[in-house]
Amino acid sequence: MSLIDHQRRNILMRYIHFFRGFLLNLVLLALIPFPAKTQTTELSSNTDQLLEYQQQIHVNFLKQHLSVLAHDSLAGRETGTEGQKIAAKYLARQYEQMGLTAMGDEGSYFQNFELSAVQRDSTVFKLYDGGGLVDHSVESQNATGNFIRAFGGADSLSGNIIFAGFGINDPANGVIHLGDMKLEGKWVLVFQQIPHIVEGDTLIDTAINGNERFRSIIQKGAEGVLIIAPMKENEFEASAQQMAQLSYAEPQQLSLTYLNENSVAELPQGYNTIKPSLAADILGIPGGINSLEEYRQELIRNITEFSPTATGYSLSHTPHTSRYTVDTENVVAMMEGSDPQLKDEVVVLTSHYDHVGIGQPDSTGDTIYNGADDDGSGTVALLNIAKAINEAKADGYAPKRSILFLHVSAEEIGLLGSRYYSDHPVIPMDKTVANINIDMIGRIDPEHEKEGISRYAYIIGSELISSELDSLLKTANAQSGQIELDKTYNDLNDPNQFYRRSDHWNFGRLRVPFIFFFSGVHEDYHRPSDEIHKIRFDKMADIIQTIYATTVVVANEETPPEVDNEAFIDITKTTPK
Repeated sequence: MSLIDHQRRNILMRYIHFFRGFLLNLVLLALIPFPAKTQTTELSSNTDQLLEYQQQIHVNFLKQHLSVLAHDSLAGRETGTEGQKIAAKYLARQYEQMGLTAMGDEGSYFQNFELSAVQRDSTVFKLYDGGGLVDHSVESQNATGNFIRAFGGADSLSGNIIFAGFGINDPANGVIHLGDMKLEGKWVLVFQQIPHIVEGDTLIDTAINGNERFRSIIQKGAEGVLIIAPMKENEFEASAQQMAQLSYAEPQQLSLTYLNENSVAELPQGYNTIKPSLAADILGIPGGINSLEEYRQELIRNITEFSPTATGYSLSHTPHTSRYTVDTENVVAMMEGSDPQLKDEVVVLTSHYDHVGIGQPDSTGDTIYNGADDDGSGTVALLNIAKAINEAKADGYAPKRSILFLHVSAEEIGLLGSRYYSDHPVIPMDKTVANINIDMIGRIDPEHEKEGISRYAYIIGSELISSELDSLLKTANAQSGQIELDKTYNDLNDPNQFYRRSDHWNFGRLRVPFIFFFSGVHEDYHRPSDEIHKIRFDKMADIIQTIYATTVVVANEETPPEVDNEAFIDITKTTPK
């Protein structure tokens, strides 16, 4: 190297070190919380002025934060996993940068709680015919058996195997595959695919979904269901390996430790997929697996002639499990109210930030359930509302009552985070004047898509528990998003029972009036395809403006809304909590 080259190299290295240091300083600056604007003047609670700050609800803000929370690197934010904890820290950092008060444990933003969990170590399957044991296999994280456990099967199960065709009773079309046979203590073997059959010009629609079929079989006392899936042997093996990783690597049956009960108990009955060649053996099909689909087609052709039959085989299913604990946390931050007396009361805004993690792949091979809508949409909605109220306070305006921002964990496994908070509130429940819950507001469901309506939200709660709260909602909506307030599901007799399927339930059961904002179920619900590029940010921002305005109006009301529908309270006494 020449002297000139050496000098050039030294100059280049100095520039490299300079830019490295410069970039490092930028990164460090990005990690330092921005100080909240200091408040030097007396705060005004003027509602009209506060409503002006709904303009702080920005599509760009929502996209920015949802792109972080619904990113693949968080692996679906399943409760207790590293991805969920990264999300919790991210949310806490946002509130810290805004300067909101930390309301968690020991001055933090985290309300920690513990879950009891069951770890399934293995499941042993033994198949018998009249002469004794004919097949023995074990399913575990590192081994595949001749059965794939789909769900349930918490207990040891044993019984004779009955073949029930497609496992449905559809009397209107003459399909009676379960019949009147007593199924107590028996396994029911069925084909997975339920057919649509055309006879002449008549469609026989027997498309009862899998959950309905499973429930009807279990209601008859069966030990469980054995499913014959349309798979080749290599496809079964690949699915078995994948499901073994999912079923035995992660904790199950999570429950709140302090309750000493399973909030969501696993089904004792089993729902297993059987290896196709083994199913062919049990059914005695000449030609084995190669003739299995032909056998199914023959069954379809004679669908009204079939009745359940004994196979001569029996199966025992024995799970081996261990127990341990899972630590998780709610994220809690508060904006103090401006009224000297009313600031001790609080309006609680809730969303759940957990999702279902990693699961079965979709047709693209994607296994990460990002939960952009469920409930990434509600999570970033709370952040944006907090930002808007924080901007208002910095300019001298704040609601009379305090606003509590509560991001709960463990919603997907039984509303456990909100249950924990409702039993351990940071502000007493008798000082909690209302709960506004947000879950899945980022999409348009098929019903509204068909009608060309995007600016809407399903409203559940309000007059279902408090007519005063409903009036405040309508007043706020007229001054903000002006969305359609769809009350389709706001009915105690609605079969979907959405009034108890999200975190507002744990407030309503304690007589706290609530409003649940929801945009409905869509084709990507609990699928890897619930991703950020499908979120309708414009309609989502309209909903959030209405939520912001409702929060302000309720927080500024002189007297809190009262519970005036005792029918709802009566249901909370009879429905499991």
